[in-house]
Amino acid sequence: MELLIKKWQLRFGISDWQIKTERILPEQIEYSGETYFVAIERDFDKKEGTIYHDIDLCEESIVHELLHVRNPEKDEDWVNMKTNQLLKLEYEK
Repeated sequence: MELLIKKWQLRFGISDWQIKTERILPEQIEYSGETYFVAIERDFDKKEGTIYHDIDLCEESIVHELLHVRNPEKDEDWVNMKTNQLLKLEYEK
């Protein structure tokens, strides 16, 4: 997972960020119709982020959460669209 995070950090120009992951228990989450939880907590001053997850992380989740770091002003719809575009290009190589 660490290699995927580093790969996408480099591509997004956020290699100076410290990104870690932390698995959490479903009991720690208040779900609103979702079946899983993946989200990033960001500290822009310290350039640190933690991806919290209750499922195994995949490349799609990493790209999605790192896009929230790179583009904090963008909404969820944009992040979803951009994630799909980037992964489509990645897999076409």
